[in-house]
Amino acid sequence: MAIAYLNGEWMAPADARVSVFDRGFMFGDGIYEVMAVYDGKVFTLEDHLVRLKRSLAAIRLESPHTDDQWRSIINEAVLRGAEAPAYLYLQVTRGVESPRSHVYPQARTPTVLITVMHAPVLERTDIVPYKMVTKQDFRWGRGDIKVISLIANGLLKNEALDEGFDDALLFRDGELTEATSSNVFIVKAGVVATPAKSQFLLHGITRDHVLALLATAGIPAEERAIPEAEVLAADEIWITSTGHEVWPVGQVNATVIGDGAPGVVWQSVNALFQASKKTENV
Repeated sequence: MAIAYLNGEWMAPADARVSVFDRGFMFGDGIYEVMAVYDGKVFTLEDHLVRLKRSLAAIRLESPHTDDQWRSIINEAVLRGAEAPAYLYLQVTRGVESPRSHVYPQARTPTVLITVMHAPVLERTDIVPYKMVTKQDFRWGRGDIKVISLIANGLLKNEALDEGFDDALLFRDGELTEATSSNVFIVKAGVVATPAKSQFLLHGITRDHVLALLATAGIPAEERAIPEAEVLAADEIWITSTGHEVWPVGQVNATVIGDGAPGVVWQSVNALFQASKKTENV
């Protein structure tokens, strides 16, 4: 059963209401996290809590809860609403302010929303590699903050769909940053590479988890700048996120990646990831 938590109250998602003067609605002034729920437990919860605090600090908003309080609310949300697998969406905005102003209000009561919804997409077994198109990354310069204002990401995603692709690979000054809602890995001659963390890309939880799996398995991996030509010459490309887990890419623009099918390194890493879902839950 889907469930929503809004400022301390539990309800059906359709019954959740926020003020039209909420700064999240008026300005996109807030941050969010999306977590996967497997077998009734939130995957990599502690990593999400670390990023949540970092994002709140980056937008100068004090966390409305301690870590223990967040854990308690999140775990209750899972108990009340999770049909495995599920997505748990957590959003914190700067709260209600009237009249509308660009100046942050002195008295801040953040709006906290959590929803838990069944996510059958996490049960898919038909792995069809994505077709991706390259796009210039024109988003703002703080992609490392997980903000709720995603208009540029949506524009780029829908441009890709309109052109017959599944998503876009984004490049800034000729170097790969990420996709519209996921991090990117490439493989060449058995060596995995992903763009180094910077202010221009999200510090993905799944990205870090995959890097840890690669290290444990002894698969060489690098975090570094990746030019567009190197992406197009890759043997394999994957994207990683809570929703995609580890998803293969079979084509970029008109270039087929490898033989267009999931590669051997992806197969190994995906097997490790699926196994970790049973051991990494907290």
